[in-house]
Amino acid sequence: MTAAEIKIEDLFEKDIRRDIDGVIKVDKEDESSVYTELDEYVVTGESLKHFDNFFRNYTAAMEEPTDRIGVWISGFFGSGKSHFLKILSYLLENRTVQGKTALEFFREKNYRSCNSCQYRKSR
Repeated sequence: MTAAEIKIEDLFEKDIRRDIDGVIKVDKEDESSVYTELDEYVVTGESLKHFDNFFRNYTAAMEEPTDRIGVWISGFFGSGKSHFLKILSYLLENRTVQGKTALEFFREKNYRSCNSCQYRKSR
């Protein structure tokens, strides 16, 4: 196939014509939706730093219980706050969908963009 024959859609792993929900809905928890959310969640260096920071603090609070812990998620409209929180909830639960846990979905993702994160996938 020559460069002239390549179409933009050929560059993508998944069908670009599939239905994609434009908004993450907290109450949409059917197996198919949850699988898609976990499978297609893109871990950026920035989001991985936030996951890493959350789990470091969460682990510390579990090791030495305290009532002085809270989480504040802030960002502009459409910046991914709800999506981040929903994925975080799946990770905390280690939600299983179609025989695969949330942690397994994340282990398959590429973490090379976050050199300081303890959950970074080594290659």
